[in-house]
Amino acid sequence: MHRGDRIGRGLFLSAAGVLSLALAAPSPARAQSAEELQQQIEILQRRLEKVQEQLGELQRQQRETGERVQRVVERPEVPAGVARSGNDEVQLTVSGQVNRALLFSDDGGRRDLFFVDNDNSSTRVRLVGRVRASGELTVGTLFEVEFQSNPSNLVNQDNERGVGSGDFDERHLDLFVDHARYGRLSLGQGDTASNGASEVDLSGTSVVGYSSVGDMAGGILFVDDDTGRTAIRVGAAFSNLDGLSRDDRIRYDTPGFAGFTASASAIADERWDVALRYSREYGDAKLAAAVAYGDAPGAQERIDGSVSVLFGNGVNLTAAAGRDDPDQAGRDDPTFLYAKIGYLMEMFEIGRTALAVDVYSGRDIAADGDDSLSIGAFAVQNLDAIATQLYLGYRYYELDRDGLDLDPINAVMTGARVKF
Repeated sequence: MHRGDRIGRGLFLSAAGVLSLALAAPSPARAQSAEELQQQIEILQRRLEKVQEQLGELQRQQRETGERVQRVVERPEVPAGVARSGNDEVQLTVSGQVNRALLFSDDGGRRDLFFVDNDNSSTRVRLVGRVRASGELTVGTLFEVEFQSNPSNLVNQDNERGVGSGDFDERHLDLFVDHARYGRLSLGQGDTASNGASEVDLSGTSVVGYSSVGDMAGGILFVDDDTGRTAIRVGAAFSNLDGLSRDDRIRYDTPGFAGFTASASAIADERWDVALRYSREYGDAKLAAAVAYGDAPGAQERIDGSVSVLFGNGVNLTAAAGRDDPDQAGRDDPTFLYAKIGYLMEMFEIGRTALAVDVYSGRDIAADGDDSLSIGAFAVQNLDAIATQLYLGYRYYELDRDGLDLDPINAVMTGARVKF
């Protein structure tokens, strides 16, 4: 029985008891005096007043309960996996990942084993707040930071442990207004319009290898056959020239139209960029692409892009390219080309298996005359039930620089990424 019904029933029985007392009161036939009758009537009146007060309190509680129930009904339900915000009007989503790995490197004369945070997709935590102001308008926030201990792009032969900032590093500190018909406006630290334009990849293996080939072993130093270890890092000699990265900016994205979305952002120091993205399915195949232009006065003008297609049979192809026009007199234009072929399959019931090989070629990336080459092979096994990816990757790095005889570097990485 509902609590309110039980209280009401009790009050009803109390009232009935009072009436019973009234009926059972001594009658004049039993020689009860008028004074005694008057006293009993007063007692009964006080009891009835008390019952009326209790009934009034019950009615007030029922009204308040009904109002609370109405507010709960009107408040949007919190979907599974969404945290409750301190503000009832805000839907707060908490997510992130931990990505740890073992990295083995061979610089041609020395072999090392590192325990790293995989910089292909770093350990991070993300909070997204959303308020639906109307049917078409959403206001929100994006807060995301990474925390890397021994990042794979920084460890090297001289620094095998204790590498990294040892603190949270900003990725996104962003406010946005999203309208279904007018697009999205973002303000704060976050992706510039061009960021990610050379990194479109549908292969399912980007957790261990994609166009930014230096992420796996970017800190490893090349060794010269004649002079020994140099100060040339893999990460400096290999770049996918990807846009203007993340920065404090204002950015606008148009609504999607026939699969296309255009973006533009303005950054301090007169920097700005624009991008065009495309994503669409054709039957059981999916195509995604991006192209961007960024102008960073005092540094360079940059154009880059990528395209990836995933066929229904699991075969996928990815390509990327980019070119810089440096604001340095006499500096050659750095360029890169990248290609990947992969295969996604349902080999096991536990999740999809992704296999891929890629090749990267760079020219004048770190210095005029540089030729850089990287070849990679990757395998990723998804464990859907525990939101985990197991991966194994191999990458070969070769750098040809005038006046040096550099040994190639081989790197192997294996680890796991767990998302929450």
